[in-house]
Amino acid sequence: MAITPETLRLVEQMRRAVGSILDTITRTLVAAWVRAWDDIAFEVASGITEILQAGDGKWPSRRVIEQTARAMSALDVIAAALTRLAELTRSQTLAGVSEAARIALDGQGDLVASQLPYGSTLALQARYRRHRPDTVDAIVRRTAEQIHAKHWPLAEEATAAMKRELIRGVVVGDNPRTAAARMMRNLEGEFNGGLARALNLARTETLDAHRQAAEIGQEQHEDVLDGWVWMAELNSSRGRTCPSCFAMHGTVHPMSEPGPIDHQQGRCSRTPKTKSWADLGFDIPEPPDAVQDAREVFDALPQDERLAIMGRRRLELLDSGQIAWSDLSQRRTTTGWRDSYGVRPVKDLERIARGGSRS
Repeated sequence: MAITPETLRLVEQMRRAVGSILDTITRTLVAAWVRAWDDIAFEVASGITEILQAGDGKWPSRRVIEQTARAMSALDVIAAALTRLAELTRSQTLAGVSEAARIALDGQGDLVASQLPYGSTLALQARYRRHRPDTVDAIVRRTAEQIHAKHWPLAEEATAAMKRELIRGVVVGDNPRTAAARMMRNLEGEFNGGLARALNLARTETLDAHRQAAEIGQEQHEDVLDGWVWMAELNSSRGRTCPSCFAMHGTVHPMSEPGPIDHQQGRCSRTPKTKSWADLGFDIPEPPDAVQDAREVFDALPQDERLAIMGRRRLELLDSGQIAWSDLSQRRTTTGWRDSYGVRPVKDLERIARGGSRS
């Protein structure tokens, strides 16, 4: 039941592979959004200029704005661009989901074998056990349905936000150039808000598909598994791993439990954990578990990094012993999405420190 250094090497190898997929998606979507804004910026600027002219240098009424043909045409151009970008987001996400799911499925046998006696029949069986050929396709189809049902209003909502921005106007005095520049910045910000949502959608669905495929792959090894371990990325760049992920790292869960149900864009993974060698019939010494203790890793960090991860008050409560390490993470419900574990708010930690409930 010991997770070995070889297991951790394989986990890191898969994490890097999925990270490469996410980086490719990010670069593709960011570049597409930049090109799209460059393409429509002239039309948007012309529409704003017409609005200002219609108001004789002042911000006109909503009725006047809605009668300016160039401004309404600009909204149509924006809507068309965002629709194309939404379709690109969907295609990039599904491609990423397919690749990430395949990596997870193909890797489970090696993860299991790395924890079994080298050269044993069980290790060989684990390494060469094949998954069902239609598994990845099923995950991709399920993701496509989820995107359509929950996330597809991307273009409509971003366009509506930009229309509200046009009608709301800005209080900047009578200078038309100042008004036009401010409005242009605001509209570009609304447009790029669609990019932030697209990236969140693509990354989260890709990571969830990777974890789901790992869960399915591990089901084929249940005869030798004792559960799965929540694995966070403890050695990432400063502040990237959140307090919740630190707290959940290394926790062991039964095979029947889905997960890890990480927060949106969370990169935690699910690592299979075999039964003890004695339970599997091997009368030989078993190596120690190589999973890092997350609290020890955190406490060994420089103080500025600890502060960057926890924040001042959360760190004070933790270091003083007023809250437990496990209090940092909290299961929460998000409308329109699955339950997930995220960082417990400081106000709730303050209540726990005063002796309140952890629920």
